[in-house]
Amino acid sequence: MVIISGLLLIAIAGFFQGTFVLPMTLTRKWAWEHTWAAFSLFGMLLFNWLIGLLVFPNVTHLYRAVPSPVIFQLALLGAGWGVGAILFGMGMDKLGLALGYPIIMGLIASLGATVPLVVFLPGELLTARGLVLGAGMAMVFLGIVLCSVGGARKQSASSAPRTGRRALTAGLAIAIFAGVLSCLPNVGMAFATSKIEASNALGPSPESATNAVWSLFFTVGFLVNFAYCLFLMLRKKNISDYQGLETGRNLRLAALMGIMWIASFYLYGMGAAKLGRWGSVVGWPIFISLSIVVGNAWGIWRGEWAGAPSCATRFLSRGIAVLVLAVVVIAGSNLL
Repeated sequence: MVIISGLLLIAIAGFFQGTFVLPMTLTRKWAWEHTWAAFSLFGMLLFNWLIGLLVFPNVTHLYRAVPSPVIFQLALLGAGWGVGAILFGMGMDKLGLALGYPIIMGLIASLGATVPLVVFLPGELLTARGLVLGAGMAMVFLGIVLCSVGGARKQSASSAPRTGRRALTAGLAIAIFAGVLSCLPNVGMAFATSKIEASNALGPSPESATNAVWSLFFTVGFLVNFAYCLFLMLRKKNISDYQGLETGRNLRLAALMGIMWIASFYLYGMGAAKLGRWGSVVGWPIFISLSIVVGNAWGIWRGEWAGAPSCATRFLSRGIAVLVLAVVVIAGSNLL
């Protein structure tokens, strides 16, 4: 029953993660950097600390009790994730959906699960459980590729010309770094949770130890993301757009983005803790896969696929089916 409740929490987290971008499509007269800066402020800082203090009021005391090298390393991982979030957008811009999305999301899903497995559970790699998990992760990657191919065929009529070899090489490098750095929330959670539990600092439960990670981790990530958005606004000289008539409405949408986004990580952390030692290994690919399925479902609901070629919708439906099956396989590995 505990495992089922953990999987349910991760499923809800995946729904929120796949939905949080939806309000961004409804903002008016703001550039990307305006919306992302406001979202970062709400999600990574304000709501992050509000939820963090609600679920674990002594989180600041915990940080003081945990050895300072652990705090420094967690902050460093948060900064790395912040850079990864920026590189994600750059990689998608340079490579497009067909090539960029499967590389970045595939690395996020696979490395985010593999690193904790290799570091904390190396003896489980060749067990039946580890092999089933590996098969599920391969299915995740295949599902992402199929969805991406469908999206690329949908947009083929408006595709940009092929880039040169140098630009392609630069795009691939950015995408690889983006994928590696963007999986750091799960790596940071697995690393810091084990250190917090080992230190017995204030004796937190596994759920508290897991959620104590996010407050610091995403605060550092906020500094990186907000600074980049501010840089863009200063370079484009459009910071005054915050004074427009749509500011109040857009801020409410950014706040909605922020609460869904940060809630997804807290729910994921709670769910992963309920899955035991394999929580961060099994939970992460489920979390990522469901977020992709939900995000595509919202796109279909909004009519983004209306009039798309039949071959594109076939790839999309097959990709979603493979991702759903992957979730079942990965969840089943935790029962072995």
